[in-house]
Amino acid sequence: MKRMTTQLRSTRLGDVRVKSSGTAIILFVAASLAACGASTDGAETAPNDPAGVHVDLRVRDNPETEYVAVNDFTVPASHEIGDGMMPYEGIGWENELVGYRLYLDGRLVSDIFGKQAPNPALGAIGEYGSYHDLAPWGMDVLKVGPSLGLGGIGIIRGNQPEQFGTVPKLSASIGESGGDTGAFTITAAGIEGPSGATGSFVAEYSIGPDSPLTRVKVTATGDDLPLATGVVMHDGAELLQSDDADSAWRYVATWGDMQSENKDGLGMAVFYRADQANYGGLANSTHYVAFGQPDFEYAFLAAWELDPSGITSREAFETMLTEELAALEGTAE
Repeated sequence: MKRMTTQLRSTRLGDVRVKSSGTAIILFVAASLAACGASTDGAETAPNDPAGVHVDLRVRDNPETEYVAVNDFTVPASHEIGDGMMPYEGIGWENELVGYRLYLDGRLVSDIFGKQAPNPALGAIGEYGSYHDLAPWGMDVLKVGPSLGLGGIGIIRGNQPEQFGTVPKLSASIGESGGDTGAFTITAAGIEGPSGATGSFVAEYSIGPDSPLTRVKVTATGDDLPLATGVVMHDGAELLQSDDADSAWRYVATWGDMQSENKDGLGMAVFYRADQANYGGLANSTHYVAFGQPDFEYAFLAAWELDPSGITSREAFETMLTEELAALEGTAE
């Protein structure tokens, strides 16, 4: 594994305060430019970087400056959705099968970058909005809307799962990238719960090779922070659920032959521990699970019809879910 974190120094980018390794900045900017072919329009060709598991976090001062790769980033209060501070509005991670991003703002939910090839693609994603059209590397394949997207962390308000709306203190830190593991940590604080009290949480995300599964471990504080996750439900999609009541892990999933933004097959699933969460049903366009304790873990995955996994039907997707569930069962304590 290649650990990215080295001795850090502070760098000031206008209103954006970051911490990063000077060497890491040079290497990551050079790699990003090479991968993009010095293009900022969404990359006409897929990059040919060595395979591996990557986490990507880049920021810039204003639309006239270049993005700079960083290891640690605290989102400033001045950040607004769509201001281009980050190339795709948050932090991204990928392996050879799939890419994901997490919005670093009040939404704080996950989206899917479908990949058509195993090469790293995050560095090929250009300016805001350029990833909505099919490109050689792939595209954004999920419409999130007001839902929890895929595996997003949200809050229960009014008996339904919602995006936080406001996260006064939000930061991201990359732990591993470039080897056989991708890992990063999200810290969110000052979140207002249903009663008006505030709480916080730390979420650790990780992904390995050879599987689209992302695992998440969460530690929350505060007396009134009912957290949830889930999977967005689109028209025409089918709900899939695990049927083994005795298993330590369970899943809620959807498959749709035209569920992706490319109007083709897309499957999504959230896995949760039966002793930590309960399936709550469909609300706010989300099949959600609510967590009944401050410390919990869950996982999520996506399979797109055009990605290297070769999943093109509900039956094939269910086979993948069975295999991933068995693997998670093997890690249960």
